[in-house]
Amino acid sequence: MLEQIIAYIEPTRLLVLITFFIGVAYCNPHNKNHKLLLLVITVSFLTEVIATIVPYQRKVIGLTYTISATLHHGLWLLILRKNIQAKKAAAIGLAVFLAFSCINLVLLEGANNFNYNTFIAGAFIYIALFIYDSFYQLKKENFPFFLSNTYLLLFAPVLFFFGLSFVFGFKSPKLAATKITDTINLYEFTGYLVNLVYYSLIILYIYREKRVKNAG
Repeated sequence: MLEQIIAYIEPTRLLVLITFFIGVAYCNPHNKNHKLLLLVITVSFLTEVIATIVPYQRKVIGLTYTISATLHHGLWLLILRKNIQAKKAAAIGLAVFLAFSCINLVLLEGANNFNYNTFIAGAFIYIALFIYDSFYQLKKENFPFFLSNTYLLLFAPVLFFFGLSFVFGFKSPKLAATKITDTINLYEFTGYLVNLVYYSLIILYIYREKRVKNAG
């Protein structure tokens, strides 16, 4: 039990834990964005709990993270759909992603390993739609949108998606294991960096939402 607790107190897992409790404490379940974000955080939290307490088996861990990535990306696409102009494109993107995830799990990469292509596909769809809507808002000269809390929310997973997709895209354990320093490799460095930014932005979003609510 003590070993499991120590294993969980790892930088990324600690960030997930802190963000989860902040989300539970301050997200409003009656607000659609808050509700979806809380589901995102819960998926991440439960995934890390399962990965910590379940004895390591490649198939189980791979399937756990594949399901987690599908739910995680799908929820972010729902958040995006709610908050951008191109709602139809976002709905189509979500449908395509979910269909591809199922096909990839059953017929392509399979259930025995983590489905890298599922993560990358969802990340690509999200980033493409996010960039499209950002240019749309620029074209409309809707500059306040870029300073809004909504934009902060939509931007939160972008570096996370881009950074991990970059590492996963090569599908090279040798590249991922490339040493950045004597004690940290490329995958660990990228993971720590993008997770730090990702969860910090989510916490900032929740804090700003709480401040707006208190001011109102």
